Amino acid sequence: MGRKYGLSMLLAVSCALAVLLAALAIVQYRWSTRVAAADAQREREHLDSAASLFASQFDAIVGQAVDYLQNDAWAAFRSGEHAAPLPRLFTELYHLDLPERGTPQARRLDSTGLFTASPAPAWIDLPRCIGHAIEQPPALIVPLYNIATAERRGAAGERIVKTAARVPEGCFAARLDQAYLHDVLIPQLILRAFGETAAREYDFAVIERGGKRDLLYGAAQQSDLRKPFFSISPGHLALGHLPAVPDPGPGHTAVLVQSVETVVTKGSPGLANLYGPGIWELSIAHRGSPLAAAFEKTRQRDWLASLGVETLLLAAIVFLVIGARRIQRLADQKMQFIAGVSHELRTPVSAIAMLARNQADGLVSGADKVKQYGELIHQQSRRLNEMVEETLEYAGIHSGLRRPARNPVDLDRLIHAVLEARCQELERHGFEVEVALSPDLPPVHGDESLLRTAFDNLLSNAGKYAQGGRWIRVSADYSAPDQEVRISVIDRGAGIDAADQAEIFEPFCRGRAAIEAQIPGSGLGLSLVRSVAEAHRGSVTLDSAPGRGSTFTLHLPV
Repeated sequence: MGRKYGLSMLLAVSCALAVLLAALAIVQYRWSTRVAAADAQREREHLDSAASLFASQFDAIVGQAVDYLQNDAWAAFRSGEHAAPLPRLFTELYHLDLPERGTPQARRLDSTGLFTASPAPAWIDLPRCIGHAIEQPPALIVPLYNIATAERRGAAGERIVKTAARVPEGCFAARLDQAYLHDVLIPQLILRAFGETAAREYDFAVIERGGKRDLLYGAAQQSDLRKPFFSISPGHLALGHLPAVPDPGPGHTAVLVQSVETVVTKGSPGLANLYGPGIWELSIAHRGSPLAAAFEKTRQRDWLASLGVETLLLAAIVFLVIGARRIQRLADQKMQFIAGVSHELRTPVSAIAMLARNQADGLVSGADKVKQYGELIHQQSRRLNEMVEETLEYAGIHSGLRRPARNPVDLDRLIHAVLEARCQELERHGFEVEVALSPDLPPVHGDESLLRTAFDNLLSNAGKYAQGGRWIRVSADYSAPDQEVRISVIDRGAGIDAADQAEIFEPFCRGRAAIEAQIPGSGLGLSLVRSVAEAHRGSVTLDSAPGRGSTFTLHLPV
């Protein structure tokens, strides 16, 4: 009852653990889905924040370049002095005078820093100086205002500085350096805004937001996020170099007023409005797969890994149950072995003791009786010796203390020797023995004592379980293709059930039919045969069916 209760409890606990693992897998799947969605959303927010930083940094650089045009370049042009070096963003700079009437004039900033007369480049075609950007090639149009005009009005002689100008006196046309943008500025800003990890995991592209959507940087892609950039506030373009405010005199206040007027044209080909969210667009795409698909793939990989761990845990539980069941069955078999061996030992010991007592008490008289008693004592002693030797052989092989010898063994001589030793016993039980040995049996290298024990156990097994047929055939032949000798012991007994054949060579295992028929045995004989065959790098096979007898074949490599 204790063992059954313990096994039932183990099965119940194992089933409960399996159910908990299944529930954990379901919960983990749902949880991983929500976590993946949250991670994807967090990654998009991070990308959007980094893209906003990129846009603000690029716009700040453009704003600094515009400051240079409206201050340093404008002052140098009016004074005729050398201008400071162009910002890296620009590669060409022109001053355009586009009067409402008259011929337009252009001056180009040369390598010495002076503005010299030059024909207007072909990419400039403007009716007026309007703050815009030219798309192809990329260029900025920055209007220039001379807003300083001092006037005296009123009877009290107040001095007012007029700071409003509607018409620019000209404009700068600055062509952007595409090589610098492509090779230096945009990669640096991407690395600064997104970091090295994101720069390796994502592909970036810069595309025009106009009708053509020409590609300026990177490669065409299916983007995960887009961020417009390259914009300037209207006030920044209108603001010029402010004049010094004249002193209004004691008791008066000078007021400087700036009026900004935004002019937006529609339908102007090749022009882009700098006052909107941006004329260019930064496109961000995850490498290999879209961002959502990448997070889903990562989620599936992680979930499969955790599912694999849970499967291993479940397999461990299954193997634990199987191992516990096997240990219990092995323990039962050992108990049966002990009980069987005890009974088998008790029988010859009791018989020897009884026969010896009868002789000692003088109950045996006559030469025939003494010979008969002596023969019985010899048989029981041999039976006792065989059981002891069988047990010692099995223990010696599996303990590793005994190493099988490697000597040439004449199988023909060995088989005949074992048959001769078993001949009288088999004849006494009415067995007919047929022998068919091939004349060309080659010797095998092995332990003659172990091989003798294995073959003897096969004969003994046939003698025990083939009482109904009382016929045994021993054959041996050599298979050249397999390079092995096959020794077969065939009987016409009751055969072995298919359910018992899988475990018939296990130690302490005996078939149900043998147990029900109360055939004596310890369950070590066939296990010892298999152990001897494996010690010689061979095997033992069984061909049997209920009612058709059994054929045990020992395969020994040559």
